[in-house]
Amino acid sequence: MRLPVVQKKKRSRKDQTLDAVASVAKAWGEWQLAKTATKAAKKAPWKLIAAATAGAAAVGIGAKKLLGGGGSDTPTPPPPPAYTGPVPDPNAPGAAKDDVVGASPSGPVAPTDVKPDPEAPATPDK
Repeated sequence: MRLPVVQKKKRSRKDQTLDAVASVAKAWGEWQLAKTATKAAKKAPWKLIAAATAGAAAVGIGAKKLLGGGGSDTPTPPPPPAYTGPVPDPNAPGAAKDDVVGASPSGPVAPTDVKPDPEAPATPDK
């Protein structure tokens, strides 16, 4: 299916001329504004402006340190709870009443009398 072609509305010569003049006037105005801004930027005492900005930044940093600022306004969330191991099922058959839920089991203990494997490759001590 072909879409119908929408024709542009014919504009009068007067409107076309006015649009062209407005476009030229806008471009000329922007050019003049840019020239004026360039002249002002060339005349500005940049060293003085840079020194004032650096001084204001130093005063701000010093005040922040002296007044104890620097922290964020939002509170930090508490750390997640430490892992306490698997929780025994209190409904399991044979569960004792004195089982403490969430108690940490003792950690694994490394064996103390381990003999090195004679076939294993030697690794340098770091």
